[in-house]
Amino acid sequence: MQSSEILEWVKVISGLVCSWPTLTLLALIVFRKPLSDLIKRFSGEDVRKAKIGPVELERELGELANKGKQAVDNMSQLNELMAESRLLELEITEGMFSTVFSEEQRKQMRKHIDELRKLTAQNQQEKK
Repeated sequence: MQSSEILEWVKVISGLVCSWPTLTLLALIVFRKPLSDLIKRFSGEDVRKAKIGPVELERELGELANKGKQAVDNMSQLNELMAESRLLELEITEGMFSTVFSEEQRKQMRKHIDELRKLTAQNQQEKK
């Protein structure tokens, strides 16, 4: 074999060996045991932290789910309070200032009041 043929083969082989898919496959093969152990540790119920060199990962899914549920509950209570407050405002406005509004505005206000009453009553029934 001539040196130019050898050089061509080295170029072809080095291109294959140094490609990303090949290096990724090689890394997976070399680190399969540590990666397997890491996956097992994170899939366990009681494990909350894993340290890989200088990187520390935490798994707080249960706590995160509880915080998310609490945030949704808080937002639901806030929306309920806002709806009840708005209903009270509209009822007061209708009682004190309905003569100032046009017939169309009074109908629209009445429609909003009825809808808010229906929704707040429905919400109260769902709580029971």
